[in-house]
Amino acid sequence: MDQAKQETRYIENNGFNPVWYDTLRFTIHTPELAMVRFVVEDYDKTSKNDFVGQYTLPLSCMQQGYRHIHLLSKDGTSIPPSSLFVHIRITGLE
Repeated sequence: MDQAKQETRYIENNGFNPVWYDTLRFTIHTPELAMVRFVVEDYDKTSKNDFVGQYTLPLSCMQQGYRHIHLLSKDGTSIPPSSLFVHIRITGLE
């Protein structure tokens, strides 16, 4: 079963417009069942990180290129104007 998790580093004191330039790579064995989840947390040295927003979608629905991932709250409602700007590249899928 495909189950992988990777995290970016945190950006100190820049919650409004952080930039990472990190590359995350995954090997997917069953792409027809794979789900991709983006999660944003507020990093905190002294306590548990606070959930900010998330978005989950099937790998089969992801399109390559630059995309805005619009974040949702814990109850699934939109958090305007919160989004992640990402570049997606999918290779090796037949």
